[in-house]
Formats: sequence, structure tokens, C-alpha cells
Amino acid sequence: MISIIIPIYNEEKILHNFITNLYCLENIKKCDVIFVDGGSVDRTHEILEELHYFGYKYVISPNKGRANQMNYGATLAKENILWFLHADSILQKDVIKKIISSNYPVGCLKIKFHPGGFRMYCNARISSKRVKVLNIAFGDQGLFLKKEIFEKIGGYNNFPIMEDYKISEDITSLGYKIKIIDSTITTSSRRYKGHILKTMWQMQKLQRMYRYGKDINEIAKIYKDTR
Repeated sequence: MISIIIPIYNEEKILHNFITNLYCLENIKKCDVIFVDGGSVDRTHEILEELHYFGYKYVISPNKGRANQMNYGATLAKENILWFLHADSILQKDVIKKIISSNYPVGCLKIKFHPGGFRMYCNARISSKRVKVLNIAFGDQGLFLKKEIFEKIGGYNNFPIMEDYKISEDITSLGYKIKIIDSTITTSSRRYKGHILKTMWQMQKLQRMYRYGKDINEIAKIYKDTR
């Protein structure tokens, strides 16, 4: 079926709701679910222990960083399709069936932000347009791909930021198109912190810096300073 890989770090506030939603999905019990912790220091581990009856795997990545966590999770995956999710996502009940029936070698979901509003609606539309035009999918869009493709490109680059941009470029280099399935993933707009236009502009600036070959660690520092 599908191996679902969720990188986590200090997610005590959202984990319960995420797991409850995840295990309401059709066919979820046939999937391989792996939470990969990057070294949380809050109650993340305790919450996962409390909810162990759902039957997921919980592992701690030997190396910190989201890219390393997702790569580590992929090494433990049993299924042929790898699906990478963020823990602040809400999914539609039939999404697993739609991923399987699409038969896409690489794909992602239609994104929606919550809390929403007109500006976040526009942001979501831009994200979908970016996938269609540039073949670039970000992590909050629920990227999925066949395990053989993931292994062929060597997984995620160990970047402190833009690891999703880079894997999209690697996917493109192999000639694959990232296709959007007809299912919505609702993700938290928490990173925008009430400064939607400023954050959108900042993200576009960082993407331009990456495309122009700026040092990835410098880009990461700017991103950290603006959060």
C-alpha cells in the first residue's frame, strides 16, 4: 500500500489531532506509518506513547534536520509508495484510495490553509500553480512518490531549508511530472503569524536566492531570523 513518513519536532500541541485525523482515513490500517522524531524536548514522545495503540512506528532519527528525518524514515519503509506528511496537516477520508488509484509515479495534493481568508486562498492557488508550471512541490503539499524513484535520486539533500525544492528539481531531472490528485490537504498557516503578505514576500525572496545559487546556510539563517 503506502508508507507514510512524518518528520516531527516538538509537536505536542498538534499531535493528538493529527493522529486522530490520520487514523480516520480509509485503508490507513493497511499502510505503514512512521513518525520520525528529530530530538523533541517537549511532550511529543509521551503523547506518542499514550497513543501507541494506533499501531504506528515511532523512531528517533540518528541525525537532526527534517531532510535527515525523512531519509531515515524512508530506509524503514516497507511499501512501494512513500508519502511525506507534515504533522500540522488535515486529510480527506478517501485520500489513500485516490493516491493508489491515480497510479502516478510522483504526485501531491491540493493545498488549503487554515486559518484561511482571501490572502491564504491566493497563497494556496499560487502553490498549485507552482506545481503545474515549475514542477516544484513544497513539503506541506503532501508529496508522494515511488520508492524506486526516491532511491534513484538519493533521497532528500541534507539541506537546512529548501530540501523540498531540491527534491522537486531532482524529480524533474529524471523526467517525472509532479501531478496533483483531486484531494485537499489542509495545512496550518501558523508560520505566517498574522503577517501573510510579509511572509509570502519573504518566502519568494528566499526561493530566488536559492535559484541564484546563494549559500543554503545563509538562506537558512535568514529564514530562522524572520520566523
